[in-house]
Amino acid sequence: MQVTKITEIIKEAEKVKTFKFDLEAKGKPGQFVMVWVPGVDEKPMSLSYPTGKMGITVLLEGPFSKQLGRLNVGDRVGIRGPYGRGFRVAGSNLLLVGGGVGTAPLAPLAEKAISKGKKVTAVIGAKTRNELVFVERIRNAGARVFVTTDDGSEGSRGFTTDKTRELLEEGSFDQCYVCGPEIMMFKLLEQTKARGIPTQLSLVRYFKCGIGVCGHCALDYSGIRVCREGPVLSDNELEEVSEFGRYWRSPSGVKIYF
Repeated sequence: MQVTKITEIIKEAEKVKTFKFDLEAKGKPGQFVMVWVPGVDEKPMSLSYPTGKMGITVLLEGPFSKQLGRLNVGDRVGIRGPYGRGFRVAGSNLLLVGGGVGTAPLAPLAEKAISKGKKVTAVIGAKTRNELVFVERIRNAGARVFVTTDDGSEGSRGFTTDKTRELLEEGSFDQCYVCGPEIMMFKLLEQTKARGIPTQLSLVRYFKCGIGVCGHCALDYSGIRVCREGPVLSDNELEEVSEFGRYWRSPSGVKIYF
């Protein structure tokens, strides 16, 4: 673990902040780090800035993230990682779909893919306009961007899956990348599988160790450890997973159904 200072805090949305650290990141889009707030806890956080100055983007809702949100520039945290498997850039015409703060790991993926000459279309969704994340960052990278909000306050009224369905009816893509609420990812995977589009999805599970030792994040019944073989998994890997889109496990191991 490295103890480092917070060098910058950016308010991205109503309940979302980006924290940058005094660390040079050598990660990949889709990887995560374990973040330790002294006296509070340690939690996994996706990298929104996996290269250059390391950064994470956090929804300030749970007890840990709220405590993180109270920190200031100059305060210290502990960082382990980057860990896990990130997104693999494949094909030339790519579709990215992000829901809420799930857009965070997709932003550096868009930048990386476009820098490699890929064509990127992104669908970014949130409940309301005040919760949208990294729309301009992804647009400025050169992607074609569509915005959806549940209440219609920005972009199209509806869900990301509604806009994705429209795009898939108009044409196809070589690869799809998804991060967001699991029920959204489950429904979107149904759409891409029906059209034979390879899809990579970033899963969220409760991590204790983050390095594949404890087995707490192992998926039923495949045994895939989300922290080690994931968090980015392919559509083929998820075919052997019984819990995806149905339930996850609490810290005590109890099944929590979606």
